[in-house]
Amino acid sequence: MRRTSAVASAVLFLSLFAAAQTKPALKIDGKVAAPITITAEEWAKLPRATVMAPRGHSTEKFLFEGVPLKSVLEKAGILDPKKELKGKLLLQYVVITASDGYRAIFSLAELDDATGATANVLLADKMEGKPLNEKEAPLQLIVPTDKRPARCVRMVTTITIGTIAD
Repeated sequence: MRRTSAVASAVLFLSLFAAAQTKPALKIDGKVAAPITITAEEWAKLPRATVMAPRGHSTEKFLFEGVPLKSVLEKAGILDPKKELKGKLLLQYVVITASDGYRAIFSLAELDDATGATANVLLADKMEGKPLNEKEAPLQLIVPTDKRPARCVRMVTTITIGTIAD
């Protein structure tokens, strides 16, 4: 009886741990009105998209699925699709940080549909219809327009908004 209970407890713990590993929670901080954390439940309600892009330094392209970075920035109140990006907003930047400390940076204008060439940047949680593996999860930044994948940050946990001092 004890052994069955211990096995059941272990199975429950492992399934909860695995579920926690695949469900993204994303922190947005820095020069924002108020820092927020997008929970797994909120993440599930955000608009979804797919892009074809290489995985790492491979030349082979894969289908990535997730939430457009611009949608996350809109949810956080950083981008407003109804307002033109101009003036001091053009001095803002976005830093994407991974759990291992790796970071990549974008100007906010790059991510705006009206001005940016990288408006199709994706925070992927799936590749080829399956959750990301443990070396990539919970989220991987996919930048399909970059010629080399230096900004394809894996294990994304935080987005920090900054402003260049004028």
